[in-house]
Amino acid sequence: MRTLVLDFENTVLKGKMQFFDVDEMELIIDYYFEVNDEKPLQRAVEYAEELYPDSTAIRLRRAHLMIAREEFDKALKVLNRMREEEPDNTDVAYSLGVASGAAGQSEKAIAYYKEAARDGWMLGRVYANMAEEYYKLHDYDSALNFYRKAMETDSCDDVTLYNFYDVSYEAGRLEQASDYLGKYVKNNPYSKEGWYSLGCTYRDLLLYEKAVDAFEYAIAIDKTFVDAYIALSQTFDSMGRTSDAVTTMLHVLDVSDEHDKIYRTIGSLYAREANYVAAMAYYKKALDANPADVEAMSALALCYLETGDTPTALSMVKRAVHLDEISPAQDAPNGNPEVLCAAAMVHDAMGEFYEASDFFERMIATGLYEEHQCQLYTQFLFNHKVYDIMIEFAEESLEVLPHSSFYTTYLAAAYFYTNRYNRARRMLPDVSPVMLAELCPEFIKHPLLGPLVPSSPWNDNNQSAKI
Repeated sequence: MRTLVLDFENTVLKGKMQFFDVDEMELIIDYYFEVNDEKPLQRAVEYAEELYPDSTAIRLRRAHLMIAREEFDKALKVLNRMREEEPDNTDVAYSLGVASGAAGQSEKAIAYYKEAARDGWMLGRVYANMAEEYYKLHDYDSALNFYRKAMETDSCDDVTLYNFYDVSYEAGRLEQASDYLGKYVKNNPYSKEGWYSLGCTYRDLLLYEKAVDAFEYAIAIDKTFVDAYIALSQTFDSMGRTSDAVTTMLHVLDVSDEHDKIYRTIGSLYAREANYVAAMAYYKKALDANPADVEAMSALALCYLETGDTPTALSMVKRAVHLDEISPAQDAPNGNPEVLCAAAMVHDAMGEFYEASDFFERMIATGLYEEHQCQLYTQFLFNHKVYDIMIEFAEESLEVLPHSSFYTTYLAAAYFYTNRYNRARRMLPDVSPVMLAELCPEFIKHPLLGPLVPSSPWNDNNQSAKI
């Protein structure tokens, strides 16, 4: 393939004379699709069209190039003309499915994929694409059914297995997924992706020992399987086995060049254990590996804050904010939520409410924040008695995470302090009594509401909630 591509580039760029048949042009175009190199891809398609203007295969690749450029209407016009000429061509039907799905027309895409499945060619990919379209329609049963069909073909790929796990998680079908994936790995014992996906289901079901076994099988199959190492480390962390979690991440140093991320992850493991000395040592290693690692910088700032060195924490987080502003990551053009959250926490610790509030609002505006950051923002608003904004934010969060004891408890307390007792009472089935007792002891002692709290009564030895 490399020789073929080099021959083509010499022909186009240097004017050398060489003949390429249609099959060779298909291979050249597909190579450029695979490496995602648009300029030579465009040249290859144009060159092939000059040589073979009536070739169905080349015209299909022109349509695929339009799809890649998000020119969906143009692609659909080209493909529909081809369909009129060759109504039984399943390759055209498949391409129409891809274009329709990309254009947001899931039902049409499914119909085209059903046509494409008639010849039995690449069924794994066809079924997986159908599953994806059903998922977009929120038809989880059909999505999981077609992911299973895809996994039962010889052409199943790793993305299908990962998507099957993701949809199972979102649909609340992890137990069924673990049963199916258990059977899958029995039939495919050397599928590292199968063992990895099974490990993820066990981990989410809190079956940690089984998850460890599954991830270790995946690593035994492929010693360079970085995602499996990371998942295994996270599982050890959930089990309270910090030492094993750290050791697992250290193994990743041998199979990955992203040393800054690895050191940062190890730092976070120690930080959660409140071992700030070890955490700081690894965050500094991350910065040695990548001086522009703003997330390591922010995490280090929080360690300084925890150890009482507020001036250094402020200096460090200001530097992280500045670097993030002058050179934002491509996937976070409006700011890194880790950096903005850390800045908010440092300014809050310094008693600078408005600065902290501004950073939290910028964090939320990115749309990239994680759940723990939402909880920190909720706590910040509650602690400063900004109840109305906290209530609005927590209610929105509760729509995403129904019955979350964190948000229901904070809402119950905020409703109580704003004299909305009926709303507070409606939260009680899902509250954390210990957390509620700490946030709002008046609630527990209230003669009417207190007895309705679903657990042990208030006592003076109540411990703080761990959030």
